[in-house]
Amino acid sequence: MSYAQEDAEALYGFLTEEAGFAPDGCLLMTDSSPSLWGQSTYPNRENILKLTESLCAEHLQHGDLLWCFFSGYGVSYEGKDYLMPVDGNPADIQGTGIPVELLLNTLKNAPTETVLVLVDMNRSQTVKAGETIGTQTAELARELEIPTVLSCRPNQVSRETSALRQGFFTTALLEGLRSGQCMTLKGLDRFLSDRLPELCDHHLRPKQEPLMVVNPPGKAHLVILPDAAGVPTSALAGRNGNMTVAMADGIDRPQMAVATAQMEVPEATRNAVDASVERTPVSQPNAVRPGSGGGGDRPNSQQPEDTDNGGSDKSFLQQLVLWSGATALVLLLGVFLTNKSIFIGQQEGDSRSPAENAQNPGTQKSAGGGVAQNQPRAVQAATDSKQPPSSQQVWAEAKTFLKDGSASSFNRAVVKARTIPPSDPLYPQAQQDIERWSLVILDIANGRAARGNFSGAIGAAKLMPDVNQAVYNQSKQAIVQWEELSKEQDVNAALLSAAASQIKRGAASSYSKGIQQANKIQPGQPKHEEAQQLIGEWSGAILKIAQLRASQGKLKEAVEAASLVPSGTKSYEPAQKAIANWKTKLQRQKKG
Repeated sequence: MSYAQEDAEALYGFLTEEAGFAPDGCLLMTDSSPSLWGQSTYPNRENILKLTESLCAEHLQHGDLLWCFFSGYGVSYEGKDYLMPVDGNPADIQGTGIPVELLLNTLKNAPTETVLVLVDMNRSQTVKAGETIGTQTAELARELEIPTVLSCRPNQVSRETSALRQGFFTTALLEGLRSGQCMTLKGLDRFLSDRLPELCDHHLRPKQEPLMVVNPPGKAHLVILPDAAGVPTSALAGRNGNMTVAMADGIDRPQMAVATAQMEVPEATRNAVDASVERTPVSQPNAVRPGSGGGGDRPNSQQPEDTDNGGSDKSFLQQLVLWSGATALVLLLGVFLTNKSIFIGQQEGDSRSPAENAQNPGTQKSAGGGVAQNQPRAVQAATDSKQPPSSQQVWAEAKTFLKDGSASSFNRAVVKARTIPPSDPLYPQAQQDIERWSLVILDIANGRAARGNFSGAIGAAKLMPDVNQAVYNQSKQAIVQWEELSKEQDVNAALLSAAASQIKRGAASSYSKGIQQANKIQPGQPKHEEAQQLIGEWSGAILKIAQLRASQGKLKEAVEAASLVPSGTKSYEPAQKAIANWKTKLQRQKKG
């Protein structure tokens, strides 16, 4: 995730600067966070587990308020959810990931009963299509009775955008906390359920809906923020209960920083944006959520009823006059179109010369021999030439380009909208759309880079207009970076191809040589995940060769082959067990 660190820092800043949590009792873990309690806060697996356990065991007391926020990648492996820290390895999820079950059990054993877990867990690039994340997390939260909020439902994707420089979930969460409408779990759920999809819609992203798990239901009225009413800030910050954990994966490497920008704009969302429908923000103090029935939480604002019958009659007469005028205008237009040949220009049957026509501009002979009054020259000139399109037409045309959701279509929309002059009333709105569309281009480029399509990312980034200079410079820097990664990707692709070409079926040593070549691709480099997948496949092939030799009674050759299976692969432990078994049989054969 590009903005995992920004998300954690933003929430940490709110809790310590606005909500009254004591900074020395808050644990922030990012790439650049300072050490705490004599321990590094770098968000690797060891530090996250150790500091979280230390926080719950040594720094919390009964009645304290504990928040735990995670922003980063998540993986569902064999039915279990894992949080992936900065040193998480997709090839060894169980060994390097953090089981959500372990984390929630640690929080459950804390001496306080007031716990809130917020998980902004995005899918890792290694997740297979159709595989969901968050199902087990929700089940564990319900079983352990820990109020938990997931940033999206298991079948959805948690998203972020360059326009906000934050994840949508964090943006909506901070808006809600600052609005005063989220003092309880129920209020937080109501606000996020309204605001999060609205943010996604505004930024042309597929729907993202939060999932809150509260068990038993009575906990929905649990107060999740310190009650600051009548309590001085200094006293509030120093009292017990001001504890929080803010964790992020801290990944800011180029190849992983953009993993969530792979988004395609669905037709329904684009149409909704094109319609330019403005909705009342949920954060408005007096707005009532439809269907909530007020609930006593917010005042119910109703529109006054119109009881003036005279006003209604007057309105009806005005509408009647307008419709009559419109009807007459349509009829006149029909007469004009039907007899256009009479009203416009000189007909072929006119025997007068151009000079005679020039001398008599007021009359013109019709095709049937009659005389018709000519149009004034200014009106006739207007009908012969097209008027330039209005700014409203330009703006509408610009938005029609967005229908295919490609980077080039957003670029065309920007180019078109930039023709609206500063003096036009639509100019401010057009400028907002131009900047938003420009950021979408960058998001598309980032999404392509996250999938390893560096050439496509470069092509999209080159379409970035110089609207926002900071973002424009960011795209230029990204292009340079992606060009280097593209070259590195080509080199690694050639390396894997060469490794695969030297493998001979049935020859365990050839697979071993291929594995040695693939291991040259380091973590974080392009093609690393593909290399790890091949290493796993080739290791399995070596084990099968060894087992085949053992079944043929060639135990010594079987041991030699199985010894080539590298550690860190799924086949390593079975190979070691087989080697021990075969060696025992060999010793028996020698004794016999």
